[in-house]
Amino acid sequence: MDTTLLQILWTVFAFVFFMAVVVWALSGRRKKDFDKAARMAIDDDYSLTDEQKR
Repeated sequence: MDTTLLQILWTVFAFVFFMAVVVWALSGRRKKDFDKAARMAIDDDYSLTDEQKR
């Protein structure tokens, strides 16, 4: 197998993988999970007690 052919195949594979990740991330089924993850820091209701502050 020629090196150029391997480079072409690797580039095509990387592009297809990238597009699969983009489609997965932008799919409507994932919106709820991503919205929840985006609000994690804001919705953090964990508060430190006096013992934990020391």
